[in-house]
Amino acid sequence: MYRWLGVLMLTAVMGAMPAQASAGNQGSTVPGLTALEERIEHLKQMQAAAPALQEWDRDGFHFRLDQLLLEALTRAEAVMLGALETGDIPPVREPIANATDWLLETSIARLEEIYARTIQERLKYDEFDSALQATVSRAFIQDLRSQVFEYMSGLAALLRVREQLGLSIEDERNALEEFVTRNVERLHGQIRLDAQTLTELRRALSADPSNAEIESALRAVDQKQSRNLSNMAAWLEVLQDGGGDTAGHRALLIQQQGRIGTEILQRDVFANIWREQTDRLWRNLSRNGPNLVLRAFTFLAVLALAWIVAHAVRLLLEVVMNTSYVQLGQLMKERLLTVSFGITFLAGAVLALMTLGWSVMPMLAGLGVAGIIIGFALQDSLKNFVAGWMILFYHAYDVGDYVRVSGAEGRVRKMTLNSTRIATPDNTIKLVPNRKIWDDTIVNLTASRARRIELEIACGPDDDLDAVEKSLYALLAEHPQILNKPKPEVHLARVGPSERVFIIRPWVRTEHYWTLQHSLLRDIHKRLKRDGITGT
Repeated sequence: MYRWLGVLMLTAVMGAMPAQASAGNQGSTVPGLTALEERIEHLKQMQAAAPALQEWDRDGFHFRLDQLLLEALTRAEAVMLGALETGDIPPVREPIANATDWLLETSIARLEEIYARTIQERLKYDEFDSALQATVSRAFIQDLRSQVFEYMSGLAALLRVREQLGLSIEDERNALEEFVTRNVERLHGQIRLDAQTLTELRRALSADPSNAEIESALRAVDQKQSRNLSNMAAWLEVLQDGGGDTAGHRALLIQQQGRIGTEILQRDVFANIWREQTDRLWRNLSRNGPNLVLRAFTFLAVLALAWIVAHAVRLLLEVVMNTSYVQLGQLMKERLLTVSFGITFLAGAVLALMTLGWSVMPMLAGLGVAGIIIGFALQDSLKNFVAGWMILFYHAYDVGDYVRVSGAEGRVRKMTLNSTRIATPDNTIKLVPNRKIWDDTIVNLTASRARRIELEIACGPDDDLDAVEKSLYALLAEHPQILNKPKPEVHLARVGPSERVFIIRPWVRTEHYWTLQHSLLRDIHKRLKRDGITGT
């Protein structure tokens, strides 16, 4: 019943409005002034009818009232601008002042009502409530805030034109500034408080990453902070248009949003950020300075101790590997020494970080994730790394060995877990990736302690074959660098019309191989000539 009574009252009032309004200012000469006065009269009647409405109708009714009020503010601005253009100001100054006085007073009152309605709606749900009703309430509050900003824009424009007409604006401007300042300061304090709450929640989550309640609370406060920062940015635009000081508030926005824009170039904003950061630093130093110094000293001491222990482990391991009981190649020794030092020092570095209060488990988890990402990005390097360890494990070659690998031949100068450095016979350095070496055939020409030389010796068709064979065996037996075991071999390989070819296969130590490969031919030629054999 009350609902229909309010509607009937509103209809009756609106039906009586045009006659009353048209009787008001028939002498108005500014276009639109009469229509503005009629609209204001209509708004007054709507405002008078509002208290009779039921609670469930008020929000919709007030939304319509706000829409009409905002239109009236725009129309009043247009009317005053028209008066300024025609220059016929004195006759209409009083009716314009009366109309806009009511608009200003009513709009400012509506701002306070909207603010109160926002608080009332905010009390309906908890900050961490994610239910449907809470979501609807948040959206409604955001709509109310949008209306506030529209009012602020319309009021600011209206005050500027009133000032040009020479009308008083001091009281309205003060009321407006007080309203804006109150909201900005409230938001400023809430943003700072939530920033500290977020810091504590992140610290708690890092200590207990599996805590779902902390994670949910962090997400809720973070969403609230994002909304407040967005609202603060809008309020600062209003405050700046009114000539207010926004430097301190913009500095807070930059700090919390983490985005640096053109505001940082403003001297006042930069000065506020610098002053706040400096004050925070000095406060932290004065409060936590001794503790930080002690922690830093402990960290450096543990790090230095880890370095000493790592060197000691390396030296101890080197002594053990140099004993006769351990048979390892030079490359394997170098790699094991390097790995032992790295692992020991890394363990010490982790302990040093723990003295600073860092949580090791999240850091290790982060390193694991980073390792997977880096592994995908550096697949070829990982293949080289694995191939390097396989070469070391199977002891395919060592430093100083003469090898033939992946199209390269020469002595191994150095090997890392990624590549092998090979010096060719003409002293050209080749760097061969380990994965290519491991995927190909590895020929180590110096892996064994003895190698066999194979030479071909030709003699004339008239030479005595037994004499030639006897002479060659005698030379090989007398030569100091040719081994008796395995025994050298001399065989007749081919018989031709002009020559007879013998193959000689003596065994020598690996280090004498290349020397005898070149000198033995000359020794054989001299020996055959001495024995009267025409060898070639």
